[in-house]
Amino acid sequence: MKRSFQGIKLRLAIAGLFFLLMFLAIVVRAFQLQILQGEKLKRLGERQQLKEWIVLPKRGTILDRAGEPLALSLEAQSVYARPRRIKEPESAVRSLAQALDMNQAEVQQKLKTEKPFVWLKRQIAPKEAERIKALNLEGVGMSYEPNRYYPQGQLAGQVVGFVGRDSQGLEGVELYYDAYIRGERGSPIIEHDALGRRVLAQGLDEVEIPPGADIHLTLNTSIQHVAEKQLEATVAKYRAKAGIAIVVEPFTGEVLALANYPFFNPNNFTRLSSIQWRNRSVTDSFEPGSTFKVILAAAALEEEVVGKEDLFYCEFGKYAFAGKTIHDTHEYGWLPFYKIIQYSSNIGVTKVAEKLKKDRYFKYIDKFGFGKLTRIDIPGEAAGVVRSPDSWSPIDLATHAFGQGIAVTPIQLVMAYSAIANGGFLMQPFVVRRVVAPSGEILLQNQPHVTRRVVSEKTARLLTSILKGAVSDGGTGLMASVEGFEVAGKTGTAQKPDLAHGGYSGRKRVASFVGFVPADDPRLVLLVIVDEPEGSVYGGVVAAPAFRNIAQSALRYLGIVPDQPGPLPLPAAKGGTLVRVEQKSENETARREGAMEVPDFVGLSLRGAVEKARALKLKVEMHGNGYVVKQSPAPRAVWGKSETLTLTLQG
Repeated sequence: MKRSFQGIKLRLAIAGLFFLLMFLAIVVRAFQLQILQGEKLKRLGERQQLKEWIVLPKRGTILDRAGEPLALSLEAQSVYARPRRIKEPESAVRSLAQALDMNQAEVQQKLKTEKPFVWLKRQIAPKEAERIKALNLEGVGMSYEPNRYYPQGQLAGQVVGFVGRDSQGLEGVELYYDAYIRGERGSPIIEHDALGRRVLAQGLDEVEIPPGADIHLTLNTSIQHVAEKQLEATVAKYRAKAGIAIVVEPFTGEVLALANYPFFNPNNFTRLSSIQWRNRSVTDSFEPGSTFKVILAAAALEEEVVGKEDLFYCEFGKYAFAGKTIHDTHEYGWLPFYKIIQYSSNIGVTKVAEKLKKDRYFKYIDKFGFGKLTRIDIPGEAAGVVRSPDSWSPIDLATHAFGQGIAVTPIQLVMAYSAIANGGFLMQPFVVRRVVAPSGEILLQNQPHVTRRVVSEKTARLLTSILKGAVSDGGTGLMASVEGFEVAGKTGTAQKPDLAHGGYSGRKRVASFVGFVPADDPRLVLLVIVDEPEGSVYGGVVAAPAFRNIAQSALRYLGIVPDQPGPLPLPAAKGGTLVRVEQKSENETARREGAMEVPDFVGLSLRGAVEKARALKLKVEMHGNGYVVKQSPAPRAVWGKSETLTLTLQG
């Protein structure tokens, strides 16, 4: 008995010790879990049980200046899967592939993932959503996501840009103003059970995420439409590679139209290359050719190294300069400065540049904004290529004078001409007028901003009068003339650099025309560029007619009254017949009384002047030899044909 009692005591002691050790182990473990690892395990548990449900906001609307929408946010359904919950994967793969118009291998690959959640297809069509709902597959669901839609399609596609699947701006205004448009994401906390099912979703449906702000553009969609239409027709007619058209308001810097061809539809951005996404009017540089002669002219007039009537000998089309030969398209002798611009003489502007010198010329290239960003509110802007005069070779003074060896962006060029149009101020261009919050509060409003004064008003007005001559009889831009309005502008035909062999291509050209209208009270500055036209390559033939057609339509849309009214409309007579009414101008009246408009003889040689006078049967009195430098009466004055025309020759 005694031995039996001692055995029991021993066993009880062993059991007590065991339980004591167990208790101590539990206490130690509890201390480890609660004290040492408490915060870490708490966060792990919350991560497993509580999920942050990301709710994408509705992006703001992008509108033109009249309130027409160019970008809208709609809701579209996206299909997701939780692969671990799908009971019959093979059958599900076949059904899902058929319902979503996907390849079975692609669906199978998505479901093989170790991730608990995977997107099968984002932003599906309504018919696809109906088919998924009809399948009623466990582990497959749908959720709503914002879907960006561009109701105008390709219209101003490169300006507006596009967004990615996660409502992130990727190009254009969508990217530049993304912080305003996208709004703030919502993140409600949802409780899940061990299988990932929502067990407490109270209040989720009531979560309201404020939409992004609306963007109001400066673009006029009517002008944008006609710019794109005319650009497309011109590129097609001349089988060109690409084209650009820009319309700007000169006194504010507002961009009314900005067209890039080939066009780009942001609704289908994934089907196109990044080259078509790019807004080439701000991202690409080109050699401007003769349109750049106006910058030299502005510098020379402002520095008073030339006057409008100053004569330069243009060497009959060939001029040796700095070891090279400079050519003109036509053979000119003596030409006054204004005709050098009107006829676009390379030799003439080279001689002007010689008088100006490179340092003063570069000062105005810099003041007009070339080689610098215009700071337009479009992503990816380039600064162009302008070298310091210290690095110019002797021939660069000549080539820069007629727009070679220097690279500018289209937006830089159109803003430089805007500075001439508005009286000498370089404006900062912009495409967004204001940003408006959902509450109606204006978050941002772009105002006209003067970058600097580049030339005096006197120089700007004198240069305008010269540029009007370039769009009149004898000028290279005659085909840019707009009925009822005076136009000031300049043609450009630039050789393209040959990147493979160096130098310039013998065939590839960039044809352009840039100008403003009405010339003396400008409302529009317009640039048209056609890249690599075939057949005719000259800016005055290729780009000028497109300028004219865009300008005519834009002036009509803006309700601008012509400077020179056209013929009166024919009034209806009784019986529905028309009665013709003849409108008599002063010139027509003068001609009927035996008067005529004085022809222009300035710049002609003695022989040429004699032949022209003989052909027109005019009485001419000549003084001196060489070339006509002055005539009386002046060109285009009204005079009696029986009067004597006096010509002064020199050289």
